[in-house]
Amino acid sequence: MRNLITLKVDLDNGYVPMFGTSVVATFTLTAAHTNTQDAILEGTDGKEIPIPPGTQYYFERVDLSKVKAKSKAGESMFVVGHSAE
Repeated sequence: MRNLITLKVDLDNGYVPMFGTSVVATFTLTAAHTNTQDAILEGTDGKEIPIPPGTQYYFERVDLSKVKAKSKAGESMFVVGHSAE
């Protein structure tokens, strides 16, 4: 059974996971349009990927606890999707 996932994740100067426990999901990750600077997504290879305000990325069957982003305090990301299991 698939469950709806809707999250607002508050970012900080250090990397913050999109979810605290392991949840495999299909979702869209969106940097809030009110952010004042690019958020930084941590790539699986350790590289940093800039995400400008309002930008969306689609993920299919990815563990939300492994997706991490950072920015200055007060910025946020949105996660909307469903569990994949």
